[in-house]
Amino acid sequence: MAWAGVILGMVAGLCAAVAGYAAAGLPLWVCIVIYPAAGSATALLATALMYWRSQAGGPGGRLPPSGHLAAA
Repeated sequence: MAWAGVILGMVAGLCAAVAGYAAAGLPLWVCIVIYPAAGSATALLATALMYWRSQAGGPGGRLPPSGHLAAA
């Protein structure tokens, strides 16, 4: 989970910084600040969502140790 969050955070931060500089015309110092801010927020969000998904029932959710759901 953490590795995926870090990779997604790096990509999102880089995209935000480049888009801010190229498309929005922001100053370079603002883009340098946007990179870690957007990257950190995305990494934390991605890690939290993956943790939440692993705890919830449903696709990717946890099953009992036997791997089968109990019969009703």
